[in-house]
Amino acid sequence: MGKIVQKAILENAYDIGAAKEGYIAPEKIRSMEVDFLVDAGVAMICLPVDKIRMLGLKERSKRDVVTATGVVERMIYSPVQIRIFDREAELNVMELPEGIPPLLGYLALESLDLYPNPHKQILEGNPKYDGKMVMDLL
Repeated sequence: MGKIVQKAILENAYDIGAAKEGYIAPEKIRSMEVDFLVDAGVAMICLPVDKIRMLGLKERSKRDVVTATGVVERMIYSPVQIRIFDREAELNVMELPEGIPPLLGYLALESLDLYPNPHKQILEGNPKYDGKMVMDLL
C-alpha cells in the first residue's frame, strides 16, 4: 500500500456568504489549491497555520487531540468549503504546525462520499452507488 495525495480547492466559507450577500466581490473570496495527504485515521481537515492565515480563517475553539507524541492542544478554525472532483462540503479546520503536510480526514471523506483505494492510491466515489455521490441519512 502507498499514500494517497489528493488535490482540493479550499475557500473561506464566510467569504462565500459575504459574496452572496453582496458585502464583498466574488473575486475577493480567499481560496487556494491544496495537496492533501489522505489519512482516514484523522478526523478533520487539518492545515498548517500558514495556510490557515492565507485563507483568513477565524479561531473558534481549542481541543485536546491525541497525536503520535501524546495529547496536545490544537485550535479549531472557522469553516472552509472544500471541493474535490464535483463534490463540495463545508467543514471546520484544525491547525497543524508549519511544515506538516495538510491532512484530509474521515469527516471530509464521509461528507464528500469518497473512499480511499489504497491499491490504486486514489480517492474514488462510493462503489456501492457506482461512484455517484449519495448522502447517508441513516
